Amino acid sequence: MNPESIETKAGRDYSKVIMALDDIGYTIIPSVISPEEADDARAVIESLLNKEQTENNRKNKTQRVGRIAVKHPVFRDLMCHPTITSLWEQWLGKDMICSTWTANTLYPGHSQIGWHADYPYWALELPWPTGSFTGQTIWMLDDFTEDNGATGVVPYSQHRLHPPDKADTWHDDARVLTGQRGSVAVLHGALWHTGLPNKTNASRSCLLGMYIRPHCMAMEDMRGQLEEIEEPSEIMKKIMGANQRQPSDVGC
Repeated sequence: MNPESIETKAGRDYSKVIMALDDIGYTIIPSVISPEEADDARAVIESLLNKEQTENNRKNKTQRVGRIAVKHPVFRDLMCHPTITSLWEQWLGKDMICSTWTANTLYPGHSQIGWHADYPYWALELPWPTGSFTGQTIWMLDDFTEDNGATGVVPYSQHRLHPPDKADTWHDDARVLTGQRGSVAVLHGALWHTGLPNKTNASRSCLLGMYIRPHCMAMEDMRGQLEEIEEPSEIMKKIMGANQRQPSDVGC
């Protein structure tokens, strides 16, 4: 099995993808959307980047766009894309929810991000629990190359149950996730990963969707965003936490 590229479609058997997540910690699902559809989503991100850019973004050569579910329908469609929701429902359970849904852009000259594992793992005491609690989804809106800030991963690192011991040093066993725009990389939430430097003259953008089991606290207020969306679909309501139990007083 080649973890770098697994062909799958919504409603099909996800056993190879799930095997890769459990064993190696990641895989790439190619061509979930067409390059043209990726270009359309990228164009919307570009307009948001221009509207929301700050001096700090320009200085750090990176920009995150949040609350994208309420900013354009294309992002709601991708958040609820059947290929992705079907996968996470099989791996995390039918009641899984979206913890955070944002866009991330690396501008030319951006330096490497430190090695890390995703929330909620960095908020947990050691050793981390085994099993599947959260999965990361990276939508490639630009082609991911070794030169433009593609994601680096350390295969099998989710089994170590602790954070990276070398945050700023390239690991000898690391791999670079490259792929055509429209493809999606899926990662075990405990997998060690990083963003490489962008050595090109063009920015590199992606969408980041974290999906979790509903007993975990979401990182972003997805329910608050849901209240701002007119006539959300049933899958959208479920994904954005409408069915997640909320704290309440308990009677005597």
